[in-house]
Amino acid sequence: MGIRRHRAYWSGVWLLLVLCAWPLAAAATSAGFPLVLQPLEVADAAGVDVAALRAGRLDGGLKPAVAPVIQLRQGEVGWWRITSPVPVPAAERPQLLLRSPFVNRVQAWVPGRDGPVHAALYGEHAAPTHAHRALVIELPQGLPAGAAVWLRMEGRSALPMQLAIEPLAQVHRDDLAYVAWRTLVLSVLVLLAVLAFIFRIGTGESSFAWFGGMLCFAVLYLVAVGGDARLLPGAEYLFSTTRAHVLVGGFGVVCSNLFQRSYLDLPGKLPGIDRLLWLGTALSASCGIGALVASARWQILAGNLGLILSSILLLAGSTILALRGDRPGRVVMASWLPLMVFTTLVATGHMGLWDAPPWLAQGLAGSFALASLLLAIGLADKLLELRRDRDHASALAVADKLTGLLNRSGIEAGLRQALQASGGGGLCIAFVDLDDFKPVNDEYGHGVGDQCLRIVSQRVRNQLRAGDLIGRYGGDEFLVVLPATPLAEALAVAERMRVSVRGRPLTIDQLRLRASLSIGVAESMPGDTVESLVERADAALYVSKQGGRNRVSGAAREEAGLAGASA
Repeated sequence: MGIRRHRAYWSGVWLLLVLCAWPLAAAATSAGFPLVLQPLEVADAAGVDVAALRAGRLDGGLKPAVAPVIQLRQGEVGWWRITSPVPVPAAERPQLLLRSPFVNRVQAWVPGRDGPVHAALYGEHAAPTHAHRALVIELPQGLPAGAAVWLRMEGRSALPMQLAIEPLAQVHRDDLAYVAWRTLVLSVLVLLAVLAFIFRIGTGESSFAWFGGMLCFAVLYLVAVGGDARLLPGAEYLFSTTRAHVLVGGFGVVCSNLFQRSYLDLPGKLPGIDRLLWLGTALSASCGIGALVASARWQILAGNLGLILSSILLLAGSTILALRGDRPGRVVMASWLPLMVFTTLVATGHMGLWDAPPWLAQGLAGSFALASLLLAIGLADKLLELRRDRDHASALAVADKLTGLLNRSGIEAGLRQALQASGGGGLCIAFVDLDDFKPVNDEYGHGVGDQCLRIVSQRVRNQLRAGDLIGRYGGDEFLVVLPATPLAEALAVAERMRVSVRGRPLTIDQLRLRASLSIGVAESMPGDTVESLVERADAALYVSKQGGRNRVSGAAREEAGLAGASA
């Protein structure tokens, strides 16, 4: 069973990895028209004469061509010229795409238009005709040889934007795939967040609360950065600056760290890593709290450092625990590795340490969903383990250590439930006593006496049916509950118990001891309680004792009493 579950888990991991890689492969194979991007160096970017620019009189300020990626510091304004080494025909209805725009705003002067085309994810220039993966600017005349598109960009974030020129049909096709992918990712995260909070309420486990909080902040981060909620009322106010994504990103890392340390039990298993993790948590918390007050570059830097440090520590901690055979460690290592890789790549890209490709944003979204699904499986497994431990502890609490039967409180609880289910009738109990047990203890010692009790309890239990209950009531006394059993049938069961013990000696080491049982049977009546029913069975047991032992007696039915043969 464990091997099958292990294989199923890793099969799910690979399936989700394939699903996560699908949009990345689609982005990598997406082709368009070639373009050449050249930055324009001017003294006053805000005061450029557009007419002179389009006439070519400022071409002397053009720098050599760069990779088709634009990245500005927050608050900067920049100009770029876009040309193509081959003519881009208008028949293809080409579109200029600026991918992952976030809060940046663009003005474009394209061939065939006198004035600028404004483009942004939020506000009056948001275009509902295309997915929010990119700003899309139509090139109605294509891009003939020698023609150029001029871009003026107002940088409001440091996120890189990749440029491409693609036919309209391809744009629409990629838009549909993007919307389907984002819908899947966000739906998975929202559903898992709801389930996490439901489990938190039902179990009281703090891990589920931090897991749910992490997922909520993940959804808000993806929505803030990707523009998923751009057409909702108030979206421009909430998400048109970097403060929203800095805030939710910082608090998301805090919830993630607190969830991981709780789920992995880092304070108990890896206290050194746990202490270092608090540093990453503090950096992320300062990022989120700072965004509530003002927007500053140090907040993004602190948040990214906290994210990178936390990712490294959690990957190291989960790997160490996984190598030790720790199940939560294996779950975190398998589920968190893709997310840690993508978050680290995205964070370093935001910090300007390398030119991050645009598909990283979708990889990050997919890795969120992948990690969340696998962690949900791990949490469910942990919940089942906790339930098994609780059930085991409950079983131990009502078990007799010597015989393995129910103890007195356990058999009384079972009898109480059986009485309630029977409605006060149709149930019998048997009060069983091992005859002359004290002399065995006195002569052979308590070790032999304990063995006697084990053998007797096993023989009596072997005569019972599925659904019958047996427990050790006292030192050498047992109580048997026979649900849905009339008195005559109960007396027959009790007789089989008596014969099973008396019929052959008890073999203990080199000893062969003869033993017998005295049994009292009572049938429940309307209005009976556990105490009243046991009292009647005890009275019947007394009758068996007084009658010479080794016999069965029924309460209130003297004609049903069965006398066993004396040894």
